Amino acid sequence: MKISYQLIGIFSVIILITSISLSLFVMGIVVDSAINEDIEEMKSEISEREHHMKNLHEGASEDLVYTLKNPKFVEYFELPETRAGNVFENNVIQFTDNQREIKSELEQWIFHFQNKFQVDETCIIDLSGQEHARLVLTKIEVDKFLSSEETSSPFFTPSFAKEKNEVHIQFPYLSPDTNRWVFAYTSPVVLGDSEKPAFYHFEMPMTVFQDLVHEDHGRMMVIDPQGYIIASSVHDFEEFEIVSNFEDYFPSVKDQFPPEVFDEIISKVIGEDENYLQYTDNDDKIQHLVYKELPTFGWIIIYEESEELILSEHVTAIGGTQISIVLITVIISFIAIFLVILVSDRITKPIRRLENSISKVNQGNYEVELKHSGTSEIDNLSENFKKMIESIKRTIQLEKELSLEKQKLKTEKLSTIGELASRLAHDMRNPLSLVRMSLENIKLMYGEQEKAKPSFTRIDNAIDRMSHQIEGVLDYVRITPPSKFNISAIKILTSTMTMLKIPDNIQVNLPSEDKALYCDEHQTEIIFYNLIQNAFQAIDDKPGKINIRLIENDEEIIVEFEDSGPGIPHNTLTEIFEPLFTTKQTGTGLGLASCKNLLERMGGKLTVKNNPTIFVTSFPKKPVD
Repeated sequence: MKISYQLIGIFSVIILITSISLSLFVMGIVVDSAINEDIEEMKSEISEREHHMKNLHEGASEDLVYTLKNPKFVEYFELPETRAGNVFENNVIQFTDNQREIKSELEQWIFHFQNKFQVDETCIIDLSGQEHARLVLTKIEVDKFLSSEETSSPFFTPSFAKEKNEVHIQFPYLSPDTNRWVFAYTSPVVLGDSEKPAFYHFEMPMTVFQDLVHEDHGRMMVIDPQGYIIASSVHDFEEFEIVSNFEDYFPSVKDQFPPEVFDEIISKVIGEDENYLQYTDNDDKIQHLVYKELPTFGWIIIYEESEELILSEHVTAIGGTQISIVLITVIISFIAIFLVILVSDRITKPIRRLENSISKVNQGNYEVELKHSGTSEIDNLSENFKKMIESIKRTIQLEKELSLEKQKLKTEKLSTIGELASRLAHDMRNPLSLVRMSLENIKLMYGEQEKAKPSFTRIDNAIDRMSHQIEGVLDYVRITPPSKFNISAIKILTSTMTMLKIPDNIQVNLPSEDKALYCDEHQTEIIFYNLIQNAFQAIDDKPGKINIRLIENDEEIIVEFEDSGPGIPHNTLTEIFEPLFTTKQTGTGLGLASCKNLLERMGGKLTVKNNPTIFVTSFPKKPVD
């Protein structure tokens, strides 16, 4: 049998086996990628819902406390007639003119607050259980409805146990007034002598949680630790018959999952982490489930999707991959068989000569001579190889020219920076000082007006931003010999923090142990200020944190700044320390370059790591005399 036929047979078998294996491998990757992508989306979804629920509780509690700050609460319960006790006629409480006037103002105040939330009922209740005001479904009830006793309500006793500005959250119970399942927020009215004659109270319907778990894909629900479903995307609680027994009204999640799944959820749930598990249901379908503990009541939010549903959502991508694999396999097979047919015994010698030429090129010798082989395929290959060598030569030349041009541009940049710094110092500093002084004078005149405060804040921020940019340019070109001393790192960091406006959404963690830095204190503050400010901008308005660490080795002290931002794009990582390079619309591109220059003048160095982003400042230790 001819070798060409043998090669065709061998290569055909190899290609077939390789193609099938590669197809199965690629399909496995595509399916796993689709599932993992969907799981991450599920985790993101429950984190977002958990955030909404947290904001709901915190916002309601804060507004409840804020509402109680109205001095009319204290004024009403310090009236002599209020202190004397309630007067009834025909089982209806009788208010004096003074009481009624203050009560009316309180009702309007409460009415304004109640409209901010989905509140069913709001009321003021005294120690005897008597309601002094009540608003049901945003309507102010008339006095004839204010004589019911409330002492048996589940929120009554715990509410009076709270101190000023403390909120008791009571859940759940069936409201007798609205005939709906609700949870309540209560906080006491505290007089000047610390007496607590009454409390302020409002009820929110359970439907607020139903709105938070609405989901078109899969199913989402909130459960309590005993396994009762509080809210669900697949249950319509409005269709349920209203009953007073908790166990009879809320369905059990134990009917929705195998027992071992519920046990694992309860045993492994951790407050701040999104937990994941996979199980097979009674229909032998694979289910993917993520869950997370909510901040109130010990509840757990669950999001579940079947693997079948997940893959159906990615059917287009998977189908396209399958078709691509088949086409590529067919094309490769035809090309390979065609090449094998064209291969002959004559190919060995010219290939060996070509191999020697490639070896020379690999060693840097581009002056090689490729002889005519007499075989068209090899000659074509040789000709392409020649073209490749010429291309490599041109590329090397272009790289040299590009390097020279880049150095020229850098020199021009530095010259521009010097000129810019000089102009900024003269043209911007004095006018900015006059603007800031004028703003302070305006604040003295109009600072008490609430409408003006946001404008003052925006102007202050704009001035600060302009000053920071000017100082960034000046720091870069300013050549001041550092005065190095052993300075406490914690002292420098603390001083730097006082100059910063730390956003409410960001937590800055300082080192627990202190170390002495051999450095110029002022220049080091500039470096730390820029790195922390840069971390603020990276995190933006998302919740995040900055961890600052001190590390010591034999030769240097290292200060690391790690932020929880999205990281630095890989394609810009090598350019961030270049002067005038910036990805920000309002930046000068000199902050990090200035930090690097200042640190190098002190004998240190500045580097960066990615994922997560960590800026590393290294300070040499003071030489031993």
